Amino acid sequence: MKTRVRDFAYAIKVPLQELKDLFSSLELDEGKCYKQWDEVKKDKSGKPKVKEGIVQTRPINAPIDRLKLIQSKILWVLTTKFPLPNYFFGGVKGKDAVTNGRFHQGNKFFFQADFRGFYTSIHYSWVEEALRKRGFYPDVARLITRICTTKGSIPQGCPTSSYLASIVLEDRASSIFQKYIDSGFKVTVYVDDITISAPFDFKDKTPSILDGVRENGFQISFDKTSYKTKNPEVTGVIVKNNGICATKHTYVSSKDKTKSDSSRAGHSNRIMYIKKIAKKG
Repeated sequence: MKTRVRDFAYAIKVPLQELKDLFSSLELDEGKCYKQWDEVKKDKSGKPKVKEGIVQTRPINAPIDRLKLIQSKILWVLTTKFPLPNYFFGGVKGKDAVTNGRFHQGNKFFFQADFRGFYTSIHYSWVEEALRKRGFYPDVARLITRICTTKGSIPQGCPTSSYLASIVLEDRASSIFQKYIDSGFKVTVYVDDITISAPFDFKDKTPSILDGVRENGFQISFDKTSYKTKNPEVTGVIVKNNGICATKHTYVSSKDKTKSDSSRAGHSNRIMYIKKIAKKG
């Protein structure tokens, strides 16, 4: 995308001077452009996750309204011009956690792994590099990177975070994923979840998959890494040979009188949605 800063400002319909002022403001004190807090991680039952006696949290950096709007405009241009490969399911229109699980239906062997600290582990220089590879001039790539990163990495809480993390992952690890796709495996990436499945046993290959991902700079959460052979849970969906269904927890929660009406309704709606996706060919 061979455009200058002026052309990019026109493309996202934001005055050039406003973009320059925003860049300067972020350089001067980016903290004023974000609302920051630690969000408590929760387990499937909705209770706080505790590890070694410590409640687990994730840092949230939510952009202020105007910054968020500009990031959303940038996201629209990027996703329109540079769509992600088909094996990406997170943050892609028409795809979600349920369709991600549905894609693997019919296979027997499943390898799953999570990235540890996915967003914050992606250095801003990786983002700028990914944008330059897509044809952006250095000054434009630097501008987009400055607007969409904070504290030297991709923040959790911005409209652009999932997409930018995905294009960085594509650039640095696509050869690994494509190798298995070309060999008949099913591969999907849902934000920070990797799922690789096949009708045949491939457990002996999993160490090399992990090594390949780590060699490209990503960290693996080994307590969320697994190799399963029977009805695994893939991004919150039970995947069977001949269909998909909601988890036991979802069914129980949909009828749990101790939960609020809205909570029960949410679980019931999820069950109905999974059934709807399951019926599709």
